[in-house]
Amino acid sequence: MGKKLRKALLHLLIVAAVAGSTSCAIPGGVSTAPIAAPTPSTSPQVCRFVEGVPAVTEGCVVVDPEAAMAANELYRQRRALTPDMREHLNSYLEPARKALESLSQPATAIAVVDAFGSVGLTDAVQTDDNGNGVRFGAASPRGGCLFGYVALDGKVDISTGGSIMDGGCLEMPGH
Repeated sequence: MGKKLRKALLHLLIVAAVAGSTSCAIPGGVSTAPIAAPTPSTSPQVCRFVEGVPAVTEGCVVVDPEAAMAANELYRQRRALTPDMREHLNSYLEPARKALESLSQPATAIAVVDAFGSVGLTDAVQTDDNGNGVRFGAASPRGGCLFGYVALDGKVDISTGGSIMDGGCLEMPGH
């Protein structure tokens, strides 16, 4: 998607979000009072951009689309590991690598889950078999993840780290 189109879509989404954020929750119950429709004079508007520079006018809100896109990617970041979590994960690293490397080629998602089960990681194993290999994320009982990829030729790439901000060990493809 072109940069200008992406910025225009982002501006449209922000305007829609700002316009739709006029309601509020009432703790402990539901309000029966009618909700007044927003008026143009009370709804903030995103400032127009002229040649990539915001044309600031009264009542408009300057939005940085690049900063908004960067904030949208925060879910991919991994949480920090404690030293205890890192040590615990490292105890699984080589046994898991060996179990994954021993799989027949091409590995299947079910075989990857079984390989983690053979080393004692059975509770939360996520996989994504996209036809080019199997991505995986396996949660440790003490926190943190083993994650990586088993290629069609059997090559294994495996790392340790915290869970992603969205939860779990494997981010969804295409996000």
